[in-house]
Amino acid sequence: MIKLTHIEKIYAKGTKREVKALKDVSLTIEEGEIFGVIGLSGAGKSTLIRNINLLERPTSGTVEVDGKDLTAMKQVQLRVERRKIGMIFQSFNLLSSLTVAKNVAFPLELEGRLDKEAINKRVAHLLELVGLSDKADMYPAQLSGGQKQRVGIARALAAEPKVLLCDEATSALDPKTTSSILELLLDLRDKLKLTIVIITHQMEVIKECCDRVAVLDGGVIAEMGSTLDIFTEPKEELTKRLVSSAVRRGMPELLRHTQIVPNYENGYKAVVEILFLGPKADSPVIADVSKCCNAKISILAGSIDHIRKVPFGLLVVEIDGDEETIHIAIEELKKRVHKVEVLGYDRRKQLAEY
Repeated sequence: MIKLTHIEKIYAKGTKREVKALKDVSLTIEEGEIFGVIGLSGAGKSTLIRNINLLERPTSGTVEVDGKDLTAMKQVQLRVERRKIGMIFQSFNLLSSLTVAKNVAFPLELEGRLDKEAINKRVAHLLELVGLSDKADMYPAQLSGGQKQRVGIARALAAEPKVLLCDEATSALDPKTTSSILELLLDLRDKLKLTIVIITHQMEVIKECCDRVAVLDGGVIAEMGSTLDIFTEPKEELTKRLVSSAVRRGMPELLRHTQIVPNYENGYKAVVEILFLGPKADSPVIADVSKCCNAKISILAGSIDHIRKVPFGLLVVEIDGDEETIHIAIEELKKRVHKVEVLGYDRRKQLAEY
């Protein structure tokens, strides 16, 4: 559906102020996919999404949408193709002097292809889709932030696009409203067969609704993969930091400043991170392994969450026993869960004996 090939975007090219916002970016987004792009401020996220619909033309490279090369088109052709690409923004960009219905109708009236009756019919349908049928005659100032964004979504869908671009569309919203907007996008994707691209700095957004994600760092794609893989097996340091903002990984805070060492010695306890996926996320693995291996296992930290509706459990435990017992317990855990990682060994017990 969307194919970017060797995209570069350079501002003030050839001057002392030259900035390379995007550097050789290539990616393909499949039809019907919700694709997320995440990165820190200044990573080039907004530049990337504005290159998809050519609101900003790339310095080099090609942009294909639905099999058509937008970068090869003249402005007249491009205007026609842009009708297939809707866009919503962080700041809503609603016209304060127009009612909700008029805001949604505005792009259709500018196009001039439909008569008034057809426009009114489509507007009514769109407001029903986004749950705002009863707000048609209200003005933006009378709406909450979430309602304003729903109007923005309805307006972006007015021309019946195949692609919806979302530029930090939930950044100005509270967590509960963000979840409702993401649920709406998932629903619209299925009902309207949309392909959705979401630009965000919130890993929670990625976790809740994206099928795949690209991590952008300094204008370069640092890592890309399924949302589940990115959360469970992050490879790059930036990705690990971003993931930890949504799912706490690694050593619990209570152990960070204690005597944790990398190697086992007599009397030490192993500190182990256990990652569960799917149905095993809520099964009694710890109790079963403790019983069968005769090991003392204490839970230090943990949580159960969902990534794209897949249960995702994370526990940090301490295994007490001799070296062989600890080894057997760890090997048994590996058979039963998605991933086991030894974070270190706690020598506090041994220190207390002296």
